Amino acid sequence: MNPVYHRFTRRLRWLAIAGTVIFATPVLAGPGHDGGHDHDEVQPVASGPAVPRFEAHSELFEVVGVVSRGALTLTLDRYASNEPVPDARIELESGGFKAQGEYVPERQSYRFASEPFATPGSYPVTLTITAGDDVDLLAADLVVPQLETAPAAAAARASNGILWWGAGGAAALLALTLGLRRRRPAS
Repeated sequence: MNPVYHRFTRRLRWLAIAGTVIFATPVLAGPGHDGGHDHDEVQPVASGPAVPRFEAHSELFEVVGVVSRGALTLTLDRYASNEPVPDARIELESGGFKAQGEYVPERQSYRFASEPFATPGSYPVTLTITAGDDVDLLAADLVVPQLETAPAAAAARASNGILWWGAGGAAALLALTLGLRRRRPAS
């Protein structure tokens, strides 16, 4: 057998093994995935700070409220057809706070001040909706979550960094081993 071809195949095999080790790094499983198949409950996926929102509906109307950018914004639709309801009169009441919504035609939504909902907590919301001859009363709970603290986010980033440093260290050790092996004199 040709010695050049033999060296090439040996190096190719080592390269294949190194590639497998580097690119097939073990993945750390999340809580509840330590070998069992307990997938009965769906785990929520965190994608950033939660946006406070609520939803309420009746036979006539459906309302979705979102607190964002210093305002509580409501979208109002007919429940049966899902068509927007323009120029309705919406009165919001939550504890001691009472306000009437301002219709924003460009967004087909109603806007309220969000100062009463600035602190974390659960707020009962009652809406009185008047659209033409239709009058409805809807109730919901607006939950404003507490913002994630910086140490928890930093700990999550640190655990991901440890995984990458470990994979990089294993790859460097493998490359060093293959490099030293190549330097040995042929016998």
